[in-house]
Amino acid sequence: MNSYKPITQNSLIENTRAGTDLYIKSCANGVPRYVLFCRGDEAFSNKRKEELIRRNIKLLYTPERSFRGYVTSRGKNLKTIIVNKKRCSEEKSSLVYHVAKYLVKDLLCNPGSGIIINGVKDWVDNTVYYILQDKNAFSCLLKIIAHDSKTYIHSVNITVLGLLFGKHLALDQHSLNCLGLGMLLHDLGKVEIPLEILNKPGKLSKHEYEIAKMHPENGLKCLEERENIPKESLDVVIQHHENYDGTGYPNGIGRRDIHLFGRISRIIDVYDAINTNKPYKTAKRPFHALAEMREKMLNCFDKELFKEFIQFLGSMDSCRKRRVGGISFYNPKFCKNHLN
Repeated sequence: MNSYKPITQNSLIENTRAGTDLYIKSCANGVPRYVLFCRGDEAFSNKRKEELIRRNIKLLYTPERSFRGYVTSRGKNLKTIIVNKKRCSEEKSSLVYHVAKYLVKDLLCNPGSGIIINGVKDWVDNTVYYILQDKNAFSCLLKIIAHDSKTYIHSVNITVLGLLFGKHLALDQHSLNCLGLGMLLHDLGKVEIPLEILNKPGKLSKHEYEIAKMHPENGLKCLEERENIPKESLDVVIQHHENYDGTGYPNGIGRRDIHLFGRISRIIDVYDAINTNKPYKTAKRPFHALAEMREKMLNCFDKELFKEFIQFLGSMDSCRKRRVGGISFYNPKFCKNHLN
């Protein structure tokens, strides 16, 4: 019996081929039935999309065996949509986000797939281009970020935040690509951690915590043999739990021994974790998340960088160059001094 994977209609691109047959799911006497809606070699037309909207169908389905073809086709078409001036920033941001969700979700199921990792790299390149070229990307992407505890959602969220924060810090395009790739792959090592530990609705035991702490090294081991992963990206994977005062893991390094990208990822990883709903706790609002980080975890972060992050979040409503509390919104000198 064939198994099917769901696809949101928001991730489909009009007038392009989906790369896989698309089905509508119905139920008869409690038994699911999948009816062909659009063939993979047929363009997903505006008429098709309007039909889905009219019938209030938000999910389509594709055979699991064909899902990788779908993911690959989304990555290939993403640049075409991003440079299309007829499409609004909201639509582009939605597509960027949904393509990333599928890529990371599939990668966590197939961590050794070079094809999917190449798709991830293409997504990062295209998203960096979008963020640098579209002045509305900042506000539109931030609106879309979903506060969900699933690992793949968390990875997409912190990557979007990381790239926007990197632009705030005036990182160049190459640096943004390296940072984004590292953040999207940062939790890849969790595929080696038992699900009963990852999904435990409460505090981990000491033994469980030691196992969970292995995920940075697991991720590095999986990725470092690939020649096309930059060292700066691998620094994010291995360093995103290192604390500025040297109390983190896995290597207990601190201060400038932690790469700038490692320090950035530490701040954003914690922020998203506090700001996300989980089975055992409710997400905190951004201001309260930052307050908790400042009051209980300030030793974990580069204080200067943390101030920049607060300023970055404070600019969310205006999305323009300004000064707040004596900290400039754009600070090109910051990266020059910290990318050592």
